Amino acid sequence: MNNFPNGPEEISLLEFISKYQYLKSTDTKYFFSTQKYYKKRISNLVSKKYLRRIKSNLVLDELGIEFAELFNFEYNKLNRNVKYLPRLLYISHLAAFYHKCNNVKFIPSFDMKEKQEYTTTSRKFIGALGINGIEYLIYYLTEEHTDKYLRLIIYDIQKEKKYKNIIILTNDENRIKTSDFTFGMNQVLVVQDTEENREKLKYLHSINWYNVIKEIYKRSNIYLSDYNFCEYTDYKNKFINTFYFFDTEKVNRINYFLKENKDKNADIVCNSQVKERLEKELPNCNYNIIDLEKYIDKEPFYYD
Repeated sequence: MNNFPNGPEEISLLEFISKYQYLKSTDTKYFFSTQKYYKKRISNLVSKKYLRRIKSNLVLDELGIEFAELFNFEYNKLNRNVKYLPRLLYISHLAAFYHKCNNVKFIPSFDMKEKQEYTTTSRKFIGALGINGIEYLIYYLTEEHTDKYLRLIIYDIQKEKKYKNIIILTNDENRIKTSDFTFGMNQVLVVQDTEENREKLKYLHSINWYNVIKEIYKRSNIYLSDYNFCEYTDYKNKFINTFYFFDTEKVNRINYFLKENKDKNADIVCNSQVKERLEKELPNCNYNIIDLEKYIDKEPFYYD
């Protein structure tokens, strides 16, 4: 029994690697409730031959594969294609980050129905995020990706029929031009790929915008809008949009409204980080900067 994995956290880790093939050593922290001894626990699983190291990544070893088969874990044979490895590692990284999150569900691209219609290499999305039950198709773009890859992402979104919400995780925001990423979707969110922003995505639908608007427009009669170019309005001269992340579709709708109504302007409620980019696209809008983190309800949302 001393050779058996120690408790549900280690078993959960083995089950995860069985499915995702690889796990960065630095991502093992997401599987343990206490950070004090988890590195020692990983080393113990390696010494017992449940796991083995390939450079800075962990994969199943002999006993790990046997354990996965014994407990009927979803098992994917190790893909050794060097060109495909960065994609696999990023999918694993994102899945590990949201592994214990109650209100976010990550579905990797290889589990999605679309793979029956297109090969993995022809579709560039890496998966989908369900955030409080609202689904987003996920892409990622780095400075290592070529301009051709960027064009393939654009083409991929253009032909997307099922998903109406998109998230693009990137460490190179400047490559994503609003005019190229306007498709008539509900949302196309451009998110700088940092741990802080991945954490913020958990609360994308947990902001109490009613309280935010009430705080800013204390003495005004503001209502939920029937217009498609703003979210709140007084149906006179205030047309208010809210931003938690930069949204190319929303920017495009505001721009269109302003071009068609030269005598009107728009209000934007956002945090200081988003304002920096929004001002380049919508320089003449009225900005209300607010710390949105204070208005987030972090009570967990549970799926049925």
